[in-house]
Amino acid sequence: MSSMHGIGRGLGALCAPIRWFCGAIKLPRQLLLVALILPHFSVADVAWPGAEWVRVDPASLGLDQEAIEKLSGEIEAGQYGNIDSMTIIRHGQVAFEQHYEWDYAAQHKGLNYPSPPPWDYFNADAYPFHGDTDLHSLQSVSKSVMSALIGIAIERGELPGTDATLGELLPHRQFTDPAAKDVTLENVLTMTAGIDWEEDVSYFSLENDATASEALDDWVGYLLSKPMTVEQGTLFDYNSASTQALSEILATATGIPTNVYAERHLFGPIGIRDYHWNSAPEGHTNAGGGLFLTASDLARFTWLFAQNGEWDGEQIVPAEWVARSSRSAIPVYANDPDGWGYGYQWWIYRHKTASGPKMYGGWGWGGQFPLIVPELDLIAVFTGWNIKEDADYAYAFDLFYDRIVTSVAAP
Repeated sequence: MSSMHGIGRGLGALCAPIRWFCGAIKLPRQLLLVALILPHFSVADVAWPGAEWVRVDPASLGLDQEAIEKLSGEIEAGQYGNIDSMTIIRHGQVAFEQHYEWDYAAQHKGLNYPSPPPWDYFNADAYPFHGDTDLHSLQSVSKSVMSALIGIAIERGELPGTDATLGELLPHRQFTDPAAKDVTLENVLTMTAGIDWEEDVSYFSLENDATASEALDDWVGYLLSKPMTVEQGTLFDYNSASTQALSEILATATGIPTNVYAERHLFGPIGIRDYHWNSAPEGHTNAGGGLFLTASDLARFTWLFAQNGEWDGEQIVPAEWVARSSRSAIPVYANDPDGWGYGYQWWIYRHKTASGPKMYGGWGWGGQFPLIVPELDLIAVFTGWNIKEDADYAYAFDLFYDRIVTSVAAP
């Protein structure tokens, strides 16, 4: 195994980046003897889903059922726009799950998104669900998954540490600005590459580089055609194409497409069997926003991180990588160092956590939020599709923290 050496959108981007089943659970091996002796195990013990999750009463997990149901009723009434699902899990057991139905074909009729197919997000046949499946677009939560794959590859010795540079990792690429060759993997992961990129304006504007690139045939080439504007590692600048570079880096190093690598080393080991992951025009898996999972399987990935990268006794993602992912490496706003933070493609929620439980999560355009409160052994998964221009979808962090997290009791 290689050493983990080196591991270590503005407002516009912030506001612009479930079918659940009950069933048998699989206990951690150290609990098997206890399970044979006792009819029930303590809710404080971590359960692992087998093919399906188990559902229990919220109160048995120390959760306020009335608060949860009140929030769900507000969602169903459309108070927060188009939230498609909300699921809450503690100690590996589903305390609440609900899906909310919206007529996207009617809502989006006659609306046009500036990018060509397959990036027409108003096409109800393709978004938010993949065709007639339950697979939901994760948008930029795909970035959090991509980060996990990079951590796995480093641990497996297939990639060098995070001090490796773009020039070393993409030797076949041309760089317009030679200084961009020296950008480290660390600074790509933390959105501090320093390469000129505008993703801080509306995604409905072609001034947004992410939107503009969707009409091009080489997203990474477009990124590398741009100059450096600030010193790397000094300023947060959200950049979807830099995450796409991670996909190309992984495929180049391993000779395996990113989606296939995910099947082998991430999805398979935690029980994710069904997914859709589209590709960027240059042929590499679309790591910036192309992954579709069921909410149930997104919860598996979220639960993996809540358990420090371990799944039923097997370390899937290195624990140190999870720690770096969930710890702020850079403030999102330079003038607000105690506000939003950013780790390895994860957002760090620091608004109300000075004296309360810490929380971090993924953040996907339209309302994709896998949220983790490690010290409470608690996660939530929200999916949604609030994508109309100027739509506000950034509810989940505050709603979950204010309404649910603050009401959690023992165990």
